Amino acid sequence: MQLDRSQEDSAATVRILKQMNRSVNWLIIDHYEIDRDWESILKPYVKYIMVIDDLANRSHLCDLLLDQNLHADAENRYRELVPLHCKRLIGPRYLLLSPSFYSLKGKLSRRQGRLENLLVFFGGSDPTNETVKALKALSELDVVPSRTTVIIGSANPNRGYIRELCGQMDKVRLHVQVDNMAEHIAQADFALGAGGVAMWERCFLGLPSAITIVADNQKASVDAAEKYGAVWSLGGHDQVNPGTYRKIVERAMSLPDERRMMNGKALELFERSSHPIVLDEILASEES
Repeated sequence: MQLDRSQEDSAATVRILKQMNRSVNWLIIDHYEIDRDWESILKPYVKYIMVIDDLANRSHLCDLLLDQNLHADAENRYRELVPLHCKRLIGPRYLLLSPSFYSLKGKLSRRQGRLENLLVFFGGSDPTNETVKALKALSELDVVPSRTTVIIGSANPNRGYIRELCGQMDKVRLHVQVDNMAEHIAQADFALGAGGVAMWERCFLGLPSAITIVADNQKASVDAAEKYGAVWSLGGHDQVNPGTYRKIVERAMSLPDERRMMNGKALELFERSSHPIVLDEILASEES
């Protein structure tokens, strides 16, 4: 955030806090351009500050820091960037999820290796148009899954063309702007998708998946998840074409044992995550 914009924004936030005319326990910040300077201006007006980050590229003045991604050196990742008293919650076990994910988690059975339902979801807007690439790949397959579930957001600029492509394939069903993503993930056997939070949502419910990196800040977490054995990485979106997706679906269909292994490794990342752990940590911070 440029200096003048930062000052203007922090001053506006202070005005809002003053207008509330009551004490504020927690200020939660989720913005890549906000740092210690902005936070130091707001600190006198709130009891605690929580920061959500995954870049570890700037200092913070906060009491709680959340980074939901998998990192090889998690213990030292923010050591020099936050105050000594700051509690650091690092790793996918602290993933922020809707209640529907937790309720389904306890009902899941281990996937047995059959690939009958393929899930395709590359985010609400899918800025690199991966959905179209994937659909073209499916049209080239000799053997296709019994069902393919395609999900896009209403903001997808190619939704008209995507609807047309889906309409040309009998075993493909399109859903626009769903509010039951956890159910779709739980019902699928394999997924094509992007990195980011959506990747961790799939891992939380043990769904094996092939990941395309559609933003620079996804690369480290996708690489770490692949190294752990929880996903297959296809690399950056500029390296991926319909042929890439065709080959990875064929691989997934022919290697049920590898998909079962991914299922196990993905679930292993969240063994102790049966409820919203972050809320527990927030409440514990207030008591300490």
